[in-house]
Amino acid sequence: MGNRMRRATKFKSRWLGYLVLNLMVVVSGCAMPNTDLPDPPAAGQAISEDTERAAETATSMSVEPESKTTQTPSSVAESLDHQALLDTILYAQISSDEAEAILTQISDSSDTRFVAGLIDTLRYRRDLATDVARVLNTLTGQDLPADWFEWVEWAGSHPEIKSFSAYPGWKAKLFSNIDPNFLRFLYSGVRIAPDSRVEEIVWGGVLVDGIPALDNPTMIDPVHADYLVPHERVFGVSINGDTRAYPARFLDWHEMFNDIVGGEPVSLAY
Repeated sequence: MGNRMRRATKFKSRWLGYLVLNLMVVVSGCAMPNTDLPDPPAAGQAISEDTERAAETATSMSVEPESKTTQTPSSVAESLDHQALLDTILYAQISSDEAEAILTQISDSSDTRFVAGLIDTLRYRRDLATDVARVLNTLTGQDLPADWFEWVEWAGSHPEIKSFSAYPGWKAKLFSNIDPNFLRFLYSGVRIAPDSRVEEIVWGGVLVDGIPALDNPTMIDPVHADYLVPHERVFGVSINGDTRAYPARFLDWHEMFNDIVGGEPVSLAY
């Protein structure tokens, strides 16, 4: 969602507040994150044929049937093509009047299944931010500003607001326009953890692996770790008798480590 999506792991871990004896400690240079942010997807931005096919597959991904919410869409809402309307606003070269007409149609539908897609649109169509926020407030009964961050926070605390059934694939195609490599993580048949939602996945502002993870770092005995200071905070992991410490200072730069501890694959995002 920055969010770096990596392989799921199963491991036992415990937090160690401070460095203690008999821990193996990471030795690593601190790679600076990529601060050259790519532009958001442009209207009609071209992608390769392979990526387009992958995106189309993602768009047709199978999802669980939509559960009923307390707000039942009207017959008018049922006739709307959620993907087509959002795609037109997000990608098509249309006038402000045409965009306004589409947003009015969405607002009049009272269909809350548009909400997540509109929040995504709010981030990339800044020229329509005021109008998009107005529709979001109408659909949700809120009074929030045209601020993408506030709407993301709001959506995260309202899982009862369901999206249209093809939303995961629509979002996969959106992300593929930013970086085709995102289709490695969001694609047809992808499994989302039960306590997670596709609506909560956001672009972190860099391309895939734009901030390099700390992969299989070299470990040394703590007595040789003269780069540490007293009371250095670390992440501690102990599996099958293999106990290691990863300084939080290093994870500030890498945001994730991937390692093998006690014969088990371990990933930690920070």
